[in-house]
Amino acid sequence: MSLQDPISDMISRIKNAQSRGHPKVSFSSSKLKRAICDVLSDEGFIKKLEITGDIPKQNIEITLKYFEDKPVIKEFSRSSKPGLRRYFGSNEIPSVKGGLGVAILTTSKGVITDKQAKSQNIGGELICTIF
Repeated sequence: MSLQDPISDMISRIKNAQSRGHPKVSFSSSKLKRAICDVLSDEGFIKKLEITGDIPKQNIEITLKYFEDKPVIKEFSRSSKPGLRRYFGSNEIPSVKGGLGVAILTTSKGVITDKQAKSQNIGGELICTIF
């Protein structure tokens, strides 16, 4: 079965695993998924990121983060979809929950957060938002 939107599948798997209290979640790997998970790790939303398997068929395994038995990730949503891409200039990037959340963008400099994009004065495609 082929997936139409693998990024949405990754987000759904993470949200479902956290709602059930699972310590880990795994899904197939790609460069974009790996870059998004690196941003999640850098921003402190997940504990650990591991790449498992051989080169042609690798998987990403994430150790989820909880605080007082509640998931650290409260909201995780896909913004730009295959049917409707959302692009923003550096001065148009929306803030998430008044700056408390993080928007993840793909730019010419790679996958970065909204704060990094604003400081580097570059725009891009808004992939997802997390709070």
